[in-house]
Amino acid sequence: MARSRVVGVDVDAVIFELYGLRPADFTAARDAHAARARREKDAAAAAAIGALRRPTLAVWTANLLARSHPDRAEALLRLGAELRRAYRELDGAQLRTLSHEQHRVIAALAGETEQLAAGAGEQLRETAVREIEGIFHGLLADEETARQWADGCLRKAPTAAVGFEGLEPAPGAAPRRTADVPRRTADVPRRTADVPAPPAVDEKRAAAAREEAAQASAALQKAEEHLTEASVARDRAEADAADLRGELAALEERVETAQRAAQEAKRLHRQAEQARAKAERSAEKAARRLAERDRSEG
Repeated sequence: MARSRVVGVDVDAVIFELYGLRPADFTAARDAHAARARREKDAAAAAAIGALRRPTLAVWTANLLARSHPDRAEALLRLGAELRRAYRELDGAQLRTLSHEQHRVIAALAGETEQLAAGAGEQLRETAVREIEGIFHGLLADEETARQWADGCLRKAPTAAVGFEGLEPAPGAAPRRTADVPRRTADVPRRTADVPAPPAVDEKRAAAAREEAAQASAALQKAEEHLTEASVARDRAEADAADLRGELAALEERVETAQRAAQEAKRLHRQAEQARAKAERSAEKAARRLAERDRSEG
């Protein structure tokens, strides 16, 4: 991770520490670091640390994998680079090969991540596992965020990507065509028991079947992305609610402390009033005794 030390407090070191903590421990540790930065008069560091948001359980677990197995992280980064290159070059054959590979790799990484979480005492629900898979899919298309994850400091799930939206093919790139593969006789549909269908009809049927399969696959991917986005939104809302509850508890504690201080101030004020009244009565008695003595002596 590129180091950008802020004078007084090493913000990058704090970030690395915080995003290695369980989400439940994040807020208290963040607030403690921000308070230390304020005590050291480092306003920039205090603001940068205070703005950090608690990660979801899935994001924390993804960071755990990158920290525990940097070789797995680098492998996913290489796969993402190859996919982006194939997309830019419109290399259909390579895209199909790498697409199959990405599903295999992501499934394996999600399984490892789930085991790491269990070893750390966190049992992941199915929605969290799906979110982790969505994170890995998103990292393949987002090189900058993928590098952040490889450093073990992913802060939030990347935006769900559909294919490689926003990544344009290279200028002049044309789709690469592969040689036709002869179909097996058993795969050729027949109109009757003995008469094969004309090649043109067979090709139309095959093209229609491929189109239907592609549409079904796209619909399934879209549904999975919506599910992942909904899970991410829910977990983020839960994290925000937890942060707000923590802030509310801190404010309530401050109010209670202020109320106790006010009550103590009132008690001391009453004591001071009573002491003053007593002193005034004593002064009046002393004045009367002095006046009586002066009269008796006169």
